[in-house]
Amino acid sequence: INENLPFNTTLQAAAACLVIHMLISYLIKGVVFCRAILTKAKEKYANPDDQRKRSMAAWNAVVIPTLACAWLFANLVPFFGDAVDLLGASFTPLSCWVMPIVMFVRYYVDADEEERPKVSILEWIVMAAEMALGLVLMVLGTKSAIETIVSKWQVYGYPFECHCQGLWSTCACSADHYGMDWCEITALANASLANAP
Repeated sequence: INENLPFNTTLQAAAACLVIHMLISYLIKGVVFCRAILTKAKEKYANPDDQRKRSMAAWNAVVIPTLACAWLFANLVPFFGDAVDLLGASFTPLSCWVMPIVMFVRYYVDADEEERPKVSILEWIVMAAEMALGLVLMVLGTKSAIETIVSKWQVYGYPFECHCQGLWSTCACSADHYGMDWCEITALANASLANAP
């Protein structure tokens, strides 16, 4: 979204909404993840109603390193957005479409005759089509994400390197960003001045 908006208050509002969205998503996922770690490590301190200092210290001992690792990983991988695309294309169709169908078919095969759900031919056809679609999306999406990473490999830069593309309204940073048409005009004017006798 933000790549198609010019540099103005609309872009700032969209960026603020994205930040709020990511903070909420991280908070929800982070709480579940950190609680699972704390429950495995020290179950007696994992109760969210426990207000003892030791419980709060245990919670912080899990949350702070998790946050640090998330920040480190996001900055260590210079193609983080494309890496997320690769993971999403590889695992989302598998976990959301293929695995539920496989688990249902396994249950259907293992269930006793009287417990087995009634499934019509149309439902089997729809499940087969959904399975095929999930597999096609997984293969083609993964292939596309890998091709994108390979094609941009020389552009990514090193870990922790500043990547300013699309962040500031300067020609050096965002020449190809929407609304930055004047960068071409400036470049042509500079080229004509350089070629002038």
